[in-house]
Amino acid sequence: MADNTVVVGTTRTQGRFLAEARERLLVVDSTDSRGGRGQAWLAGELLLAALGACATSSVTHFAREEAIALDDVEAKVSYTRHPTDPTAYEEVVLEVTTWGVTREEADLLVRLYTENCPVYGTTSRGATVRVAVDARTGRAEADR
Repeated sequence: MADNTVVVGTTRTQGRFLAEARERLLVVDSTDSRGGRGQAWLAGELLLAALGACATSSVTHFAREEAIALDDVEAKVSYTRHPTDPTAYEEVVLEVTTWGVTREEADLLVRLYTENCPVYGTTSRGATVRVAVDARTGRAEADR
């Protein structure tokens, strides 16, 4: 599997899915209304986690690169559902809190994050998503 590919498949548990990237596994659930069990991450939470993880990773990286003495960083990410469009979030809010740096340094680190993170860039500007469908008959147990 390529480094930029994630494969998500069903499991024997209704509303539960298994995601695999770089031979690493992650359990994902559907929402309760779609039969999920509420025990694993939801897809929307994974999107928020990706934004937050890229923010904290980038800020710590650029602090080292710029020789800024950052003590700690935290990203809090939330969304608001669009009131009339069930396929969209109306707003995603990313709050980055830093410790041990000045406001100017924090602003620089966050600017470097927003200028370099493809997760942020794609989410903030939107990207074309191409959907390809491949309908097959049956699935042999050996293929799983």
